[in-house]
Amino acid sequence: MPHDRSRETAGLRRTLIVALCLLSTAGLSARMGHAEGFSGLEILPLPVMPEDAPGPRGTDGTPIPLSGAPVTVLNFWATWCAPCIAELPTLIALDEALSDRGLRVVAASLDRSLEQMDDFWQQQGWGDEVEVGLDERGALFRAFGSDALGARGVPYTAILNAEGAVVSWFVGDTDWADTAVIAYFDGLLNASK
Repeated sequence: MPHDRSRETAGLRRTLIVALCLLSTAGLSARMGHAEGFSGLEILPLPVMPEDAPGPRGTDGTPIPLSGAPVTVLNFWATWCAPCIAELPTLIALDEALSDRGLRVVAASLDRSLEQMDDFWQQQGWGDEVEVGLDERGALFRAFGSDALGARGVPYTAILNAEGAVVSWFVGDTDWADTAVIAYFDGLLNASK
């Protein structure tokens, strides 16, 4: 009998250790900003810091920082890219829905000049809620071109944590105001607290 009881105790200990490890891993994932994704989103197992590159230059000529906000949505686009133009209003809607909780959208244009980009943005009537900047000569975009970060063409969107590291990315266009997308960002913002 005592032998069976020690086996039960050992089995219970193993079960308890496994449960604690799973809880610890779940807590670690939450602190790193992981949340349940949506179709097409590439969630990284650990945040990845992109290669050092200058941030996009805002319409006032100053660099736009890519760290500091709990969650930054960095979207690369261009005036000549039809899918980019189609999805930008949904990025603006995402910003409107969650900016008061700490989400920030930065639209980095791959156009040739700040004036070309700014004129186009104003003609669309997209306002000034989203931070818009020029990625001069695509230097920042190339920093996201590693295998881990997957930038090959536009539109391309990287989701950054407060330190500016990438936690997830998306290639192509999508509806950024979709319920599943909003739920993903809601989870990231909750985990960032």
